[in-house]
Amino acid sequence: FFAMVYIAREGRVYFLNASGWAPRRLSKELLLQKGLNAVPIRGPLSPVVPGLLAGLHALWRRFGTNEWKSLVKPVVEVARRGFPASPSFVKAIELLRDEIASNNDFRSVYPISARPWDVIRIEPLIKTFELIMEHGPDILYRGEIGEALVDHLQSIGGVMEMSDLMEYEPEWRDPLSVDYKGLTIYESPPNTQGITTLMILKLLEELRVKVDAWSRSRIETYLSVYRIAYELRDMYVGDPRFVEVPINKLLDPEFLVSAYKSEVGKQLSGSGDTTYFVVVDREGNIVSAIQSLYQHFGSLVTEPKYGITLNNRASDFSMDGPNALMPRKRPLHTLSTVIVTKDGEPKYALGTSGAHFRPQQHTLFITNIVDYGLSPVETIDAPRFLWDRKSLIIEEGYETTGLTEPHQVIRYPGRTGVASIAAFLDNGKKLLYADIRGDGLALGQ
Repeated sequence: FFAMVYIAREGRVYFLNASGWAPRRLSKELLLQKGLNAVPIRGPLSPVVPGLLAGLHALWRRFGTNEWKSLVKPVVEVARRGFPASPSFVKAIELLRDEIASNNDFRSVYPISARPWDVIRIEPLIKTFELIMEHGPDILYRGEIGEALVDHLQSIGGVMEMSDLMEYEPEWRDPLSVDYKGLTIYESPPNTQGITTLMILKLLEELRVKVDAWSRSRIETYLSVYRIAYELRDMYVGDPRFVEVPINKLLDPEFLVSAYKSEVGKQLSGSGDTTYFVVVDREGNIVSAIQSLYQHFGSLVTEPKYGITLNNRASDFSMDGPNALMPRKRPLHTLSTVIVTKDGEPKYALGTSGAHFRPQQHTLFITNIVDYGLSPVETIDAPRFLWDRKSLIIEEGYETTGLTEPHQVIRYPGRTGVASIAAFLDNGKKLLYADIRGDGLALGQ
């Protein structure tokens, strides 16, 4: 869980890092002893400590005005009543049908046979939310829920211990920012890949290339910049508690331009489990926040008594380099969010699902608005193109004749990430919009 927070009375943006760290016993040596050359994508070795609950509580402690119980109570009430199974939720379970065929813990918790919009109840989570309402996050990080998670993980070959939970704390950090054509773009700092978005924008600004919005030239220009930014990300970005990340160097236009000449080969991942939300209150404060288990239902490890499925974020560690696996280290994170200001006043808050594609999506949204004059709604709805380091995925609407990069054109709108945006209009009104590609919703009071 990560959150970017704009506090109106201060005109300041804060950043909360509530990503989990690797268990103390999870190490490269342990993997090699088990005959593994990487952290498995699924299973008991793939989770890091869950950070979401601690992050929400830290956000509340610093900026909240209501009592904790009053905030969690509506969640408990929805869990008790039941809620509609969204199409995306049902589809995610369907895609995993073969993987979970023998996973009785998972199948005992989730409604395997639910159809879209069926009202469902996930019984174990009712008790879990009730305990969180009464006791706060300690019930997970120091109490019975955490003990159950640890016992379950260890019973199936995991190495997480109670000390990994008890000693975990989210971190308040300063966000990163760059100026882009008169706007200040705030992104999430390492251990996230947010700096990748800023490198792309700085390079595009330095190159001063003007291309049509839906042209092949835009695809080719952006692609040449993506290659550099992702290579630099992988060369330099990791958990700053373990490695020095040269922020100033990576955002230096001269350095970026000089690096504008190389390519890389590691493929990016696109499947995911991400929820982004943006909230604006009547005082003009903003929370732009994002959370994810990573792949659909994360590790697939589900503790049946409390109904909690753990993430598989440890699978994003490398075996060497700045993102090398180490105990208590946070992996390089694909999650990040954006807040955009002008002269200290908020203009946009936005985010999307998308895993490693996220910097490309953020770039498209920002340039759609700034360089091509699209409205916030048009910006989110517009066709997208995404690059996975081997080929391009292009939604219908772009000119692709003569494009030499391997590519596939997909029907518009495709599954290219589910985005949301809050825009602060010149007339003083706020506009909220949720992507047509997903099950999101814009609500106002």
